[in-house]
Amino acid sequence: MKIVFKKVPITGVDFKTSFEDIKFYGILEKKSRNLVQCIGKLEGTLSCDCARCGDEMSLHIDEKIALLASDGLYESSEELVEVIEFFDETVDLDTILQSEVETLKSDYHYCTTCSEN
Repeated sequence: MKIVFKKVPITGVDFKTSFEDIKFYGILEKKSRNLVQCIGKLEGTLSCDCARCGDEMSLHIDEKIALLASDGLYESSEELVEVIEFFDETVDLDTILQSEVETLKSDYHYCTTCSEN
């Protein structure tokens, strides 16, 4: 799901998308001409491998997401914040969702057998 930066109002616009068994929903709010704040939630079940034995396992996902989407290169002297840069004048919510899912998968997860040992 893509939303054009120019069409995101200051009052916000709701969104909802999904990838595999993960739902991503929330609100996009315009912060400046080139910045949109994304506040949302990931919910669902994620399939991943145990970091110790390699067996496939399922994780229950219930994560809050707060980040900025930038139309073009993000330049700021402010403290580090999570920013995703887009270069086609749209906020691609599917890309944000897939990125967050891959981040979750890259963490160390242990199945119940391995976590007991």
